[in-house]
Amino acid sequence: MSHIHIPDGIIPPFLWIAGYLITIAIIFMIIRKINPEEARKKIPFTGLAAAIMLIGMSVPLFIIPVHLSLAVLTGILVGPSLGFLAVFAVNITLALFGHGGITVAGINTLVIGSEVLIGYYLFNALKNRISLFGGAFMATVLAVMVSLSMMVGLVAYTAGVAEALPHGNDEHHDCAFHTEDHEEEISHAVEGVSYFFFSGWAALFMIVTAGLVLEASATGLIIRYFSKVRPDLLNSSEE
Repeated sequence: MSHIHIPDGIIPPFLWIAGYLITIAIIFMIIRKINPEEARKKIPFTGLAAAIMLIGMSVPLFIIPVHLSLAVLTGILVGPSLGFLAVFAVNITLALFGHGGITVAGINTLVIGSEVLIGYYLFNALKNRISLFGGAFMATVLAVMVSLSMMVGLVAYTAGVAEALPHGNDEHHDCAFHTEDHEEEISHAVEGVSYFFFSGWAALFMIVTAGLVLEASATGLIIRYFSKVRPDLLNSSEE
C-alpha cells in the first residue's frame, strides 16, 4: 500500500539522493553484521518472500485501488536484515519495469523497509500474548499505517496531495492542483476520491480500511500456515 509510483524528475534530487545514501548505508551495515549461518538457512525463504512482494506490489487487486506489499510477512519470516535486502531488490526490479522511477527506489526501500522492521518487532512482542494470527494482523496494521503516513507525507510534499491519495474508480484527477491554502488543496484532492457508491472522505476511509484488512488478513493467514509447516521460521533468533 505504501509503494511510491512517482516517475523520475518529480522528487527533488536532494531527497532521492539522501534516500539512496541512507539505504546503501543500511545495506552496508546489514552485510557487515549479518550472521552467515542464519542467512544461509534463510536465503531460500528470502527469495520466496521477495517474489511474493514483487507480485503483490505489481499486480492490482481490482476491487481495491491499492497494491499489497506483504513486507511485514517478509520481516516475520526472514527477519529485518534479510527483509530489508529483499525490499531493496524488489524496489529496484519494480523501478526497472516502470513501477516508480529509478530515483525513487531508495526512498521506497526506506518506506517499505520500515514495515519490515516495525512488523517484525511488533509481531515478536505480540505473538506470545495473543494468537499468531492476531499478532501478525495487528503488527501489519500498525506497520503499514506508519509507512503509509511516510509515503503520503513525502508524496504530498513533492508532488501534491492529490498524487498521494488512492482514487478508486476516478482515474482522471487533477494532480497539478496546488495552492498555498493546504486545507483547500487537501479538500480538493479528497473530493476526487471515489469508490463504488462512496466519494470524498468516506471513499478514502473505505479504501484504506479495506487495504489494511486485506493485507493484515493475508499476512496473518500465511503466518498461521507457516506455524504448522515451518514453525522454526517464527522462532528463530533476531538477526
